[in-house]
Amino acid sequence: MTLNETFNPASLVRTLGVAAISGLLALAIAAPSEAQRRRDNDEQQAEGRVLTSAVGEQVLASQECQEVEDNACVLRIMNELAARDNLSPYERFVVLQLRARAYFTEDRLDLAIRDFGAALDTGATTTDEEISIRTALGQLHLVQENVGEAIRQFELAIAAGAELSPSFAKTVAQAYLQAERISDGVRYAEIYYNNTPQKNEQDFNLMFYFYQQLDRTNDQLRVIREYLSAFPGARQAWQNLIALYAQQDDASNAFETNKLMYLNGLYEEENELIRLVQYYSFLENPFRGASILEREMNAGRVEVTQNHLELLANMWRQASEFDRAIPVLERLSQLQGDGETALRLAEANFQLNDFAAAEAALVTALDRGGLSDTGKAWELLGTARFRQGERQGAIQAFREGARYPTSRTASNGWIRWITAQIDGEERRRVQQEQIVIDECRLTLDAERRQIVLTGSVDDEGRVRFESIPERCEAYYNVYGEQIREAGMSDAEAAAAQAEREAQAATAEG
Repeated sequence: MTLNETFNPASLVRTLGVAAISGLLALAIAAPSEAQRRRDNDEQQAEGRVLTSAVGEQVLASQECQEVEDNACVLRIMNELAARDNLSPYERFVVLQLRARAYFTEDRLDLAIRDFGAALDTGATTTDEEISIRTALGQLHLVQENVGEAIRQFELAIAAGAELSPSFAKTVAQAYLQAERISDGVRYAEIYYNNTPQKNEQDFNLMFYFYQQLDRTNDQLRVIREYLSAFPGARQAWQNLIALYAQQDDASNAFETNKLMYLNGLYEEENELIRLVQYYSFLENPFRGASILEREMNAGRVEVTQNHLELLANMWRQASEFDRAIPVLERLSQLQGDGETALRLAEANFQLNDFAAAEAALVTALDRGGLSDTGKAWELLGTARFRQGERQGAIQAFREGARYPTSRTASNGWIRWITAQIDGEERRRVQQEQIVIDECRLTLDAERRQIVLTGSVDDEGRVRFESIPERCEAYYNVYGEQIREAGMSDAEAAAAQAEREAQAATAEG
């Protein structure tokens, strides 16, 4: 939902206006017979389109000045001619438009606009000349940021029969865009888009932006897919597609798009990789997510932090790859000092893959007694029961194991972990809430870039959103600032808000 380039009317008139105004000169000094052949309906008017010898000589002299780029000479001659009272309407038209072009060359655009308008007022223009002048006037008004008048001139040119070529249609569409008249300008954007076979990235962004502003979701999807077909490495287009799916609450397609970005090597930031991994976990493919996270941590693209290690370990456990989780948890044990060695012991049972038999053997061993390490046996029994879904039985076994020094740390770790599993629904909710927060951030960041392009910021330079998506209102304020973290209760969120307000008040004081 971003245009890659800021619309620049000054650049537009330089790239399109020079050609238009140059063409205008050719039309303005065309011989009457040539104008008559070009437009039969101007037949009567063409009879008066002649220059007296005195005026013609001066026009030729001005052309000679123009050829040596002596613009001051051109203006001197045209000013002298314009001061005469005996010019015919056609002669005055020629003089005014030649002087307008000279003013344009010197960037005196207000005077160029004045003379082009006066040239129209002579009534001596052919239809082609009127179209050319109004097109040029529209472009000049864009440079002067008189967007409403620019649009009026463009529409008058179109009404007079101007050809809606792709380049002209784009100019008109951009004028409507600058005027924030999206619904009026979309048809011109479509003419340009549909008739431009070799599109650049800005072309796709322009059309996407019109559809985005009009909430035409299917058209947005079509354009962004065509964009990616033409530019598969366009990172911004992929991000726009992800944001679009996020707006539709389409987690499945958002995930697939994230995956394609990763496979195409388009990720540049650590948080993007973490988001992809969390999608794999949320969509019940933790093995793939853990594999990616582990590879990226080894490659140095994801920092090896405690949170990331915990995520990796949890995903290996979620994937039942406990042999691969153990090294991670051992490292966490070193960082946290909380005794996660119970997971290493659990691995032995997982390797057997026969938890019922393991439970029966441990019960028998404990009943007979005489074990060299009774605490370790209770710990193993708790592991076997847990893998069979006997959570309370497992906790009971681990409590027994916690009575022995050799298994106390591990058993207590298992109790904490199983208790957390019992509360798994809450953890799941927090995880889903975090995904919503991340999707909202992506959506608002994309929209913020569009708002900045159009200059819609407050006096402090901050972007203020007209509306926040309903799913995001609990987490972001109208400035796109996050106001609530995942897992916060209402009371915690209120306290955090009160603290922010107090800090702001202190800062203002």
